[in-house]
Amino acid sequence: MTLLSALRAAVEAGEELGPEVLARDSPTPGIPEHRGPELLPLEPGEQYRFTFAMDVCVGCHSCEVACAEQNDLPVEEAWRRVGELEGGSYPHTRRLHLSMACNHCLEPTCLSGCPTKAYEKLPNGIVAHLASECIGCEYCIWNCPYEVPVFSETRRIVSKCDMCRPRLEEGQAPACVLACPTSAIGIEAVDVAAWRADHARADGPGLPPSTITLSTTRIVVPDSAPVGLVPADDDRVIRPEKPHWPLIVLTLLTQLSLGTVASAVLLEAGGASVGGRAGLVGAALAAWLSAAVALSAAVLHLGRPSRALKALRNLGTSWLSREVAAFSAFSLVSFAYAASWTAAGGWLPGLGLGLLAAALGVAGVYASARLYLVAARPVWNSRRTPVGFFATAAATGPLLALLCLDRSRLEPAWVGVLVAVSAAGVLAQIAAHVHLVVVVRRRGDRQHAGTAELLLDRFRMLFCARLAAAGGGILLAATALAVPVAGPAAGGRLATALVVLALGELAGRYLFFVTVVPFRTAGSFVRSR
Repeated sequence: MTLLSALRAAVEAGEELGPEVLARDSPTPGIPEHRGPELLPLEPGEQYRFTFAMDVCVGCHSCEVACAEQNDLPVEEAWRRVGELEGGSYPHTRRLHLSMACNHCLEPTCLSGCPTKAYEKLPNGIVAHLASECIGCEYCIWNCPYEVPVFSETRRIVSKCDMCRPRLEEGQAPACVLACPTSAIGIEAVDVAAWRADHARADGPGLPPSTITLSTTRIVVPDSAPVGLVPADDDRVIRPEKPHWPLIVLTLLTQLSLGTVASAVLLEAGGASVGGRAGLVGAALAAWLSAAVALSAAVLHLGRPSRALKALRNLGTSWLSREVAAFSAFSLVSFAYAASWTAAGGWLPGLGLGLLAAALGVAGVYASARLYLVAARPVWNSRRTPVGFFATAAATGPLLALLCLDRSRLEPAWVGVLVAVSAAGVLAQIAAHVHLVVVVRRRGDRQHAGTAELLLDRFRMLFCARLAAAGGGILLAATALAVPVAGPAAGGRLATALVVLALGELAGRYLFFVTVVPFRTAGSFVRSR
């Protein structure tokens, strides 16, 4: 019996149209209606999950309101959102709705990526967020393909649906389940092992692939749904993402630091005449200072900067924790490398410290790159990301090292070596950008097409300027080889080349953040998310 049939039968029988009538005879078999005070107990190997019947939902947003009231959410925050899907060909078109909250996944990436262990998977399946442990880094939002966690501007942390955990503990269904007038939303037990083996029913139009996190929400798509349903907001203008300036500073300066200290180590290991180890102190100090400034700037990205040390808690699974640990150690060892030249008799192993600093820098940049290799943001999830990060180190670090060294004691051949390393880094960057353009133009999914729209249309001039800066900077550096390396002309050209390259890298990193288009659930055509 359809909802319309149920209403007609109730009217003919003279019944009042209360919630019990609206909930009667769900048109989708298999959707349990836990509207009573008690839930079925869980058996071993089971957990609770949401269910959603797409053809029953009428888009009334009662679930959103009930969720907000139950959890005392401010107007700008929503733990459950109702989106719209449309498809078919005129005049045979159809619009359906999609109500989604946290899917309490079997492999929640919000949990594995959190640096402070602010998430836990409870025995009943709930993925719970611990507000007291959250530092507001927002990495869980990037990791979740459904963008379930919501950042609170007032509390400066993230929050998310906990399936109305207090209600569950009292044997009551979540507020959204009880508020739905058509029983489109339900809650039921699921056999975890069976669902892990076959979770195809977690997929649906307007949803990211369930394989990313093994979402447990069971989506019932009506057989009558038109082929090719798409989110109603697919045709809306794609908005740029936030630039995250502290992260731009962090990534650029740490990569500059690695390139600088690696250049100093290369010169020392190669036996370059730079006036002894004392000639390398300037480069090592520049690397240390860049790393220190980068780490200080990164704290500004956090919602709770005073609790930044908590970011070291999850070295086991979080690349953010590993990044912080590696760069903290890198900064300390770089300073020790810079100080090693003052040790009488050379009792501090200068080259050994330099090699250790370079290794820690490589580990830190690799961890930085892995932070952005998340399936929820396909354009980032590419080898271009680590290639681009290490290319930035190679492009900028050698030039800064040359400016810090006493070039009057440096053989001209070594200047050529470092300029060649910088040129190789620039060429790698340009190749990565060319590959990006080819890929986003070729692939038709919303994520790649959206990046193409932003990068090659809205930010076209900035993108062209970024490529021009890369080419122009390395040409300026090459002209320094045509004049005495110790003279002011060479220094001026190297400094100008470094500034031009740095500005190009700054533009490139800004575009990296603002042009990525993440996976997300379907939204509304008339309302922004």
